[in-house]
Amino acid sequence: MSIMRTSLQDGRFIRAKTIAFWDINACQIPDGLGAGVISESVNQTLMNMNYYGELCLRLYGDTDMDKLVPTYHTFDFCGLPHTTILEQILVDLYGDTLFNRGTQINMLLIVGDLSKDKAIIDAFSLLPKSGWVNVLVCQPSAVEAAVFSSEVQLPPWEKIVETAFAICEKKEKERVDYRKEIRRNTSQS
Repeated sequence: MSIMRTSLQDGRFIRAKTIAFWDINACQIPDGLGAGVISESVNQTLMNMNYYGELCLRLYGDTDMDKLVPTYHTFDFCGLPHTTILEQILVDLYGDTLFNRGTQINMLLIVGDLSKDKAIIDAFSLLPKSGWVNVLVCQPSAVEAAVFSSEVQLPPWEKIVETAFAICEKKEKERVDYRKEIRRNTSQS
């Protein structure tokens, strides 16, 4: 999937904070991963797209809390029933927009199917018109992509998860290599 670039994706947003609104029921954390490594994967994906600002993840859902271990990225968890997740995202979205008024900010929506949620689509379509909000979207590949005016489409959710598994594999290899080096240095002395 190619990344759609728009006129609003310019130098004003490359160092701007990114607030991600993540529906963890629609875009689930797979077994073997935690929110921390997913946040690293989202951050790496954003950096590959030339977004270098702070990442703040807002997790919404009714999931197993064991997967939500602390990370070096900021994240908040809002435990909600599935039926009210998008409504709470919309409330928080407007709150963040007002709080950050006039400051360049990236708003990232990590969600499933939005085809029947006109309020979210309308909100995310209006935000870029302010001139200080850049809209980013990540959805599973099986979902028809939501169409927002002035959006930047991230790779599909599955690619974020794939990158997260690659990050875990790399860390495990580094741990194994480090242990081998320690053993080698210990046996030589």
